Amino acid sequence: MANMAAEKPNPGGGSLGEVVDTNQLFEKHTIEEIRDREKKIRAEIEKKKEDLRVMVGERYRDLIEAADTITAMKTSAENVMKSISHMEELCQTLQQKHSVKGASYHQPATPDHSKKRKEAEFFGVAAQIKLLLDMPEKIWSSVDSGDYLTGTQLYLLARHINTSLHLDGQRSSKVLSWFPVLTRQWAAISHFKTTILEGCREVLADTETTFSDQKMAEILCSIILLDDSHPRQVFNQFLMARTKAVQDILQWGQQGNVKDQVCGIVRLLTSTIHQIHAVFYHSDTDTDGTDTCNLLMKTLNSVTSSDTLSKAVCVSAFGMDDIQVSMSAKCLPKSVKEFRPSLRTSVTSIAVDSLQENCQQWINTCLQSVKTGVGKLLNYVNSVKRLADIRDAVWDIVAQSGDMAQWSAVCNQVINKPLLVWPHFLQPLFLDRVKALIQFQLDSMAEVTTRSISKVMMELASDLNDSSMVHEVDLGQFLWSEAVGDVQMSCVWQPAASRPVAQSGGLVFKARAFTPAVQSLCQSMDGKLRSLLEDNQSYLTPPKDAALAVAMETGPFDRYASTADILLFCQVACSKAVTDIVDYMKEQVALWEKSLKEIPDLDTQASTEHKILLVARTCSALCELTPHLQKCIMGVTEHQRHDMSGRKTRSQQKAQDAPEWQAVLTKLDQCRTKSHRIWVDHTVSQITTVFTEYVTDTRYHTIIEKATRWEETEIMEETEEGRKLSSKIQVPMQASWYVHATLFQICQRFNKVGAHAFPRSVVKDVLTQVLQGMLGAYESLLASRGKGAKSCVPLSQQEALQCVLNVKYMVHMIPWRDDTEASKTCQRRGQAIVESLEGHVDPFDLDVFSPYIQSNIMKATQRSAVLLGALSMSDRHAMLSSGRPTMGGQEQHNVLPLTTCTARFPLLPLGSQPSRSSLQQTVLAQTISRSLDAGGASSLTSAVEATLPSISSQSDLSASFYDKLDRLGSMGSRLFSNMGGKS
Repeated sequence: MANMAAEKPNPGGGSLGEVVDTNQLFEKHTIEEIRDREKKIRAEIEKKKEDLRVMVGERYRDLIEAADTITAMKTSAENVMKSISHMEELCQTLQQKHSVKGASYHQPATPDHSKKRKEAEFFGVAAQIKLLLDMPEKIWSSVDSGDYLTGTQLYLLARHINTSLHLDGQRSSKVLSWFPVLTRQWAAISHFKTTILEGCREVLADTETTFSDQKMAEILCSIILLDDSHPRQVFNQFLMARTKAVQDILQWGQQGNVKDQVCGIVRLLTSTIHQIHAVFYHSDTDTDGTDTCNLLMKTLNSVTSSDTLSKAVCVSAFGMDDIQVSMSAKCLPKSVKEFRPSLRTSVTSIAVDSLQENCQQWINTCLQSVKTGVGKLLNYVNSVKRLADIRDAVWDIVAQSGDMAQWSAVCNQVINKPLLVWPHFLQPLFLDRVKALIQFQLDSMAEVTTRSISKVMMELASDLNDSSMVHEVDLGQFLWSEAVGDVQMSCVWQPAASRPVAQSGGLVFKARAFTPAVQSLCQSMDGKLRSLLEDNQSYLTPPKDAALAVAMETGPFDRYASTADILLFCQVACSKAVTDIVDYMKEQVALWEKSLKEIPDLDTQASTEHKILLVARTCSALCELTPHLQKCIMGVTEHQRHDMSGRKTRSQQKAQDAPEWQAVLTKLDQCRTKSHRIWVDHTVSQITTVFTEYVTDTRYHTIIEKATRWEETEIMEETEEGRKLSSKIQVPMQASWYVHATLFQICQRFNKVGAHAFPRSVVKDVLTQVLQGMLGAYESLLASRGKGAKSCVPLSQQEALQCVLNVKYMVHMIPWRDDTEASKTCQRRGQAIVESLEGHVDPFDLDVFSPYIQSNIMKATQRSAVLLGALSMSDRHAMLSSGRPTMGGQEQHNVLPLTTCTARFPLLPLGSQPSRSSLQQTVLAQTISRSLDAGGASSLTSAVEATLPSISSQSDLSASFYDKLDRLGSMGSRLFSNMGGKS
């Protein structure tokens, strides 16, 4: 059983041919399972035996029938053999009886020469008639096998026999009476001339098969013999047939494979030149009929020459060996046995000059046809990669045609000039098609990009609250929201300078304010450019394989000779496409600028503002998020550098030095600058208009609303007697709420539009223009309410002091301290305004208030540095370091713990928890002691409240940032969560 299990199949575990190890079988299964498996195996064996018996039973009847058929065939064959043997015996008996009968008549022993001659003549005619009867079959066999020269010779032999039988009038009547089949038989043979000529001309115009030079010479020789023409005429027919073949290939159109058609053209041209050289060209000066320098004359002489007659032409040379052993061949006359085709006139080779002239005309005709036809064929090719494939196939065909030196020699002998199929015929057509495909792809890219921009703009205009456009409207939410792709794990250990911006992750995009819509636009454009470069790769770049590179250098032509032209065209076309996109965005920006001026609706202006900024961000992103754009522009430059030197140094690879790329960057920068300028003008106009209206408003309730809580300060004075007197004064401690609101509105706008990614000049323009507008508002205030102005509400001393602090605070918060003339003018302008405002203050009071005002300005500036940090992003260090007071023990900031190291980051907030409690206790003790000295408060709450400014009717607007911190009682991150622009 173990052996059976090892040898027999396991039906439950696999196929019948599976071999099961008996040891494993007994290890893995129980006895009962093994017995069940044995039963299944035996059942399967019985089933297979039954199937075998059924199969044999079904096929047995067919086998019996086949055996019976074979037996019947054998019997029939034996009967046929017996009948043939019986016929041979009867013929021998008849011959013997004829001989005996002839002897019994006692015929005379002297031969009758006249009778024998007539019998021989009769038998000769009969043999010729028999040969004519066999001729159609022989000619058809030659034509079907493509041996047109043999068919031609057989036809000429038949025509010779028919003509010789009709020459003698008396005998021809007897022949017709003896053999009336002669007339019908020649009618059956005469049409072969047309058939053979048509077949020969079809071979000349055949575009699918390449015939050997010998075969082509035999075809042309057949035409010469049948038409009794001259080699010049046959040469013209050959060129006409080849011209028709070229046109036939080009007329396939889209129905055929373009690659096969172009290769067919190349193969036809090369083979034609080679065949003209081998068949028609000769270099000897002898032009008589014995010229054997070309293959045509050799073949023609071998057919027509009567010098070699080792065998009868009709018997062996024409493929009629079966007639040679027959009795009829002995009766054929000598004129038939020794027949050779002949020409009416002597033939000579074509003169070299005439040959070259005709070939040049033919080449020019083909060149025009190829330019038109192949140009149309290439229109069906939709990728540069397919063009490269066709070009490589042409290269292979030309390489197979032989050595280029030999090819050049052949062309010089045939057309008296070198002929290169690829450079002269195809390369300009391929180059034009490659340029057309590149232009189409770039036009498509530009069109799709402009449509995408238009679509995003429409979505922005339709609904500003759309969730898909929320990041385009408010960049603060985009900047402070986390996403999965913010950090690319593959680039964690890679230096930022060594990787492109497009692969740096979402954090870099947020740092550069590249919103999702901008990323989508750039990725779509970059994807199309990447597809363009990948499609062009195989046509422009040689393979990396060294063997293939060497083969291409020694090949028939340079495949990549057009690389520089294509790259240059790609550069120009790509620059034009970018120009079209930029022009479209400029047109839209111009329309939006007009809309901002003419449409007063705030929602429309807001959406228009977002569109303008989206265009600016798009222009910035196109320089960095589309690396393949730079490759398209810089392709020809890199190619030229690669040609000049084998390797490229690091300095050579800097694309910023290339004038072409700089031109593209300049166009994008101009569009971005124009968009920023429009946004700056609109933003400054909005902010300064509202600020000026509020500053110059002379309504009483507005003047009261603008009032701000002042700080009460105790001063010590010394009398003439030397006694010290203490008194309390009210000093402006912070800028007016509308100044804070205006500056904070600027910060909100900056955070909302991602101004951290703007050029420094744009931010500087906004700040400087806003500062000039705010100074202009105070100039308008002085003009309307100052000294000498006829106003019902003159400027009071308290308002003047507050305005002095406001102006100085604005100048400190918006730093503009360069050496330009505009900066100096603005500083002089601010100083003049301060001096005019100080003119409304008593000189003695001014001397008392000025130090406190200056100190409060420094404190307010530093306290607002975080909240209004966006204003000083261009000159933060100068603002914080200039005029900074010495921090003593009594002037500790009571909001955020500060670092003691101010070398690089002054007033940097710290999140260290251990120092927080001790600092709070110190600040609280100082505050309470100061409050008790001031007012003698009885409780901790009152003491704390006494240290803060009281809340006026405009509490939310006039209260300082520290009041809000105190009320909230927490310094968590939620205090700064509103810095993204939410109000």
